[in-house]
Parts: sequence; structure tokens; C-alpha cells
Amino acid sequence: MSLLKEFLLIDSDRRSAQTALRQESLHRRLRIEELSQEARRKRDEINMLEQGLSRLSSDLIRLEQEILELDQRREEYEREATERKANILSQTLEADTNDALQFIEEYRHLRANYTVQRERLQNQPDAGRLIDSYYQLERFLKDPAHPIPDAARMALQKERSDLLAKIGPLVSPPPSPQGTLKTTMIYSADDGEEPRALVAIALPRITDQSDPNDLAAALLFGAYALAIERLGPQLPAPQCLHAGFVFDLAAPADAPAEFAFELFSALEDGLKKTADTLTIRCEITGLYVEPEIALAVFPRDFGSKEV
Repeated sequence: MSLLKEFLLIDSDRRSAQTALRQESLHRRLRIEELSQEARRKRDEINMLEQGLSRLSSDLIRLEQEILELDQRREEYEREATERKANILSQTLEADTNDALQFIEEYRHLRANYTVQRERLQNQPDAGRLIDSYYQLERFLKDPAHPIPDAARMALQKERSDLLAKIGPLVSPPPSPQGTLKTTMIYSADDGEEPRALVAIALPRITDQSDPNDLAAALLFGAYALAIERLGPQLPAPQCLHAGFVFDLAAPADAPAEFAFELFSALEDGLKKTADTLTIRCEITGLYVEPEIALAVFPRDFGSKEV
């Protein structure tokens, strides 16, 4: 009976062990299924993330392409805007130059005729006597200490008018055109590696520097003289272009814009003072333009001689 009892005990233990193994196997199988489901879920999430990253990459590539296109369009627009502004500036300067040319031709014609008439009258034998008579009448008519009756004043004024008709160029100031000389001045400053200052004046080309009646030469060199007086003798002479005269010179590295404005102000004041001396009305329009526009209208290599 002891052997049978041991056998039964061993069989019972075996069965208990088998049952425990089955439960452990079932538990591990369930765990494996859970891990497999978790792995499939993670894999699905990774796939979704990869798809999202792919969409983000596509969107990023599209955005970068749009940014490049926008940059190209902006550069093209800025280039076209610069070209338009440069064309408008060139047309303005050319129009002012052409208008000034008519005024200057009228000035030359009036002053040349005045000089011819003056020389002709100076060669007449009684010119001195007529001049003395005219100034005596002027002093007598303007003298407040000796009142003149109206009839006598009218007779004296008639005599003065007759003398003025005979010897007008000898006693009257030189004539000037009735209109106004309109011109445009621009200035700009380039603060690049080689700072430059640029000032341009819309005046016609000087045809003959020996012509004393060349208004363009008188205005230009009057402005140039005042600029030299203020900025020093190292100021280079202007260069002649189709749209006027250009001063292009090196500027201080720390303040090129201020130097350009100082040069512009000196030339503008010189033009105005010279115009007042020549008894002509002058209207100046001053403009500041961006360096790229100035370089488009007035390239650095002018290819023309200094005046």
C-alpha cells in the first residue's frame, strides 16, 4: 500500500504541476497576445507618425519653394521698380535740360544783342554827352529837394524816355528772359566699401567755354566756385553727361550722406547766388535718390572728360 500511495501522490503532484504549467503557458500566451497587440498599435502609430512626417516634409518643401518664388518675385519687383524710378529720373533731368536750353538760348540772344548795341553806341561821337544828359535828368527827377511842376516833370520824363531809346544799352542793365530757369538737382550717397557722394545738376552741355553769354557755364562755374570755397580746392571738376553735370567724389567713411548733402547745399547756394548776380529768376528742385537709382542713371564709368 505504501507504493500505491506514493504513486498516487506523485501522480497528483504531476497533475498539479501540469495544471500549473498549463496556466503559466496560458498566461504567457495571453501576455504574448497583449504584447503583439501593443506592438501592432505602436507600429500603427509609427506609420501614422511617418505619414505625418512625410506630409510635413512635403509641406516644408512646398513652403520653401513658395519662399524662393516670393524672393525671386520680390527681387524682380525691386529691379523693375529701380528701373522705373531711374527712367523717370532720367526723363525728368532730360526734360529740365531741354527746357533750360531754350531759356539759355534766349539769354544768349538777348545778351549778344545787348553787347552789339552797346559797342555800336559807344563808338558814336556824342555818346558821352547823351549819357551825361541822361544821368543829369535822372538825378534831377529823383531829387526830393527840388519839387518840379507836373507839366515840367512830364516834359523831362519824355526827354528821358527819348534818351533811353537812343542810348538804352549804355545806361540800362543787361536784359534777361522774362521766364524762370527751372532745373533739378539730385544728391545721393553710397556707403559701401568705397563711400561716394554724388550730386547732379540738370544743365545743358557747355558749347563754348569762351562764350561770355553762356548762361550754363556761368551758373555751373559759379556753383563750383562756391563749393570749392566751402569744401576745399580738392573738389574735382564736374563731368558732363547727357542729363547734365555730375560731381562724383569720395566721401568720408563715417558720414557719406552728410557729406553729399553738404556738397549739394554748397552747389545749390552757388547756383542761386550766380543767378541773382546775373539778374535771372532761377527755380531749383532738390531731390535725394537711393544709391542704386543714382548708379543706374549715372554709372561710375562716365566715359566723358571733365569740364
